[in-house]
Amino acid sequence: MEPSSPNSRRIAFDRFEADLLSGELRKDGRRIRLQAQPFQLLALLLEHPGEVVTREEVCRNLWKADTFVDFDHSLGTAINKIREALNDSAENPRFIETLPRRGYRFIGQITENGNGSVPVAADPTSAVKAPSSFDSKPPLPLRGQWPRFSTLALVAPLTLLAAFVGYLGWRRAYAVRSSNAGHVMLAVLPFENLSGSPNEDYFSDGLTEEIITQLGALSPDQLGVIARTTSMAYKRTSKSAQQIARELGVDYILESSVRRDGEQVRISAQLIRTADQVHVWARSYDRNISHSIALQEEVARAVAEQIRIKLSPAYNGPASPQPLDEQANEAYLRGRYFGNQFTVVGYGKAIAYFQQAIDRQASFAEAYSGLADSYYFLVVTDAMSPRDGESKAQDAAHQAVALGEGLAESHNAMGSVMLGLWDWSQAETEFKRAIELNPSYSTEHRLYAALLVTLRRHEEAWQQINQAMRLDPLSLPNNAEVVRTLYYARDYDRAVEHGRKALQLNPDYYRTHFWLARVYAQKGLYEEAIAESKKVLEAMPDSTAGLTELAYSLAAGGRQSEARRILQRLKEKSKRDWVPAYNLAVIHVALTEKEAALNYLQQAYLERDWAMMVLAVEPRLDPLRGNSGFQELLGKCRLAL
Repeated sequence: MEPSSPNSRRIAFDRFEADLLSGELRKDGRRIRLQAQPFQLLALLLEHPGEVVTREEVCRNLWKADTFVDFDHSLGTAINKIREALNDSAENPRFIETLPRRGYRFIGQITENGNGSVPVAADPTSAVKAPSSFDSKPPLPLRGQWPRFSTLALVAPLTLLAAFVGYLGWRRAYAVRSSNAGHVMLAVLPFENLSGSPNEDYFSDGLTEEIITQLGALSPDQLGVIARTTSMAYKRTSKSAQQIARELGVDYILESSVRRDGEQVRISAQLIRTADQVHVWARSYDRNISHSIALQEEVARAVAEQIRIKLSPAYNGPASPQPLDEQANEAYLRGRYFGNQFTVVGYGKAIAYFQQAIDRQASFAEAYSGLADSYYFLVVTDAMSPRDGESKAQDAAHQAVALGEGLAESHNAMGSVMLGLWDWSQAETEFKRAIELNPSYSTEHRLYAALLVTLRRHEEAWQQINQAMRLDPLSLPNNAEVVRTLYYARDYDRAVEHGRKALQLNPDYYRTHFWLARVYAQKGLYEEAIAESKKVLEAMPDSTAGLTELAYSLAAGGRQSEARRILQRLKEKSKRDWVPAYNLAVIHVALTEKEAALNYLQQAYLERDWAMMVLAVEPRLDPLRGNSGFQELLGKCRLAL
């Protein structure tokens, strides 16, 4: 049986319409996501309504001779995806009937078979005009002796709307370049949770993150993997694989689903070559949940083999070769789920779950790295004092490296700890090791950029933050870090430009407003700086960071009485909560009270405040640089010229 020519025909049935030319399925005029191969199978059935289409005919029409797949699984997957799209069922079919061991038959009523059309809903991405490319030029030459650093990423919840996926135009120039250079790019779409309960999302999301990590470490020189934040933006998307590939500029897409039944888990994965939308590989895995880490590695290796990539000789498999304790693995996945919310509350929950995982299995390196990251996040967001949080982060990072020397996450956590200890050389060693192990891990590039700007190596920092953006263009922290990097390089005009672009992703993300407030203040645009500071406080009422930015902008703009009221408010707050002395120092600088500012900076040094990292490069501290006491502090922080 050969399929008839589409000839631009559209076939309508029930509330659906299939456009055989464009390969699109619509319901009531709205496009429904259906991958290319399942659509081709649906089209084959629609072209022969009421007839049995045999398994052999499906194989001959849909799979090329040089494609190696588990045919039974691939066919079953395609049929299941069609049924999901049509809200059909195998038990009580309305559209697709299964004839055991023979094939399938379309049993619905065809209502239109010609060139008719159904009104199409507007594409929501048209609401945003995407920039043509991400501006990868390095910062302008420094206009002074004290360029600046970009500190650690302080992250907020992922609230990316589908309307802003058009923003991905920023990365397209890089995607084409990497593909042409023979470097294969892969996107791992979020695992589809087929367990029937949204309470299991933590498990499917955790598997998504882990498979991205495993794939990123397989063959770093040849395989690049889009980072988790950007991949998760496509969760439950209606976009086709072809659209996603075009937006991300990738060569392959991995689609997966997970169905959990008690302690048993079934993972189904299929690899799609985006050039021709062919499913080049598919397979299902049935395992006990305690073996999920080993299972992730197995899937990762199978994918790499299908892409014809030789595995890195340095890759030795997962850090924990023995099967994990079931409850430890469960707790770890929950910890990652809450940590990826990037909130103070989320990290608090993550700490509890990571500790549960460690209590169950003391050799769990990944849980230690998660614990270190969580404590460090709480320190840099001023939710926990360095005295309380840094020692816990250090202990966890040391354990992570001792148990998982081959894990990029372990060395990234240790690099963050070294930043807090002002051990710049060791921090760089750790970040370089993390990048060597997994160049596709976006966070390590972002944090390495922070270190490089601290050391006034701005062009290198710019390269690192650009790499982070290539890997994770929808990451809110990465986009805010671009503004940060330009701010400390004193390239204020471009910082404003990129800040405005970043707000296309999420106009409410407080860190973008936080850095724009600093940029506007340095440009002398104090009303704009005040407005941005107030947006930070709208997102985080009574936050120390927001109050500090507002007080600085008010004082620098000549509204000193208002600034003093906020300063007093912060000092009162410090009697019951953690308020960094560094924050009080910069307000006193804006009030032209240099002696008070230096006293608070000395206190910040004694408190080992993480913000002292920016001492050598912070524009707001320029009035103090000629002071001998300030120069002494630079030396103590190992930042002296």
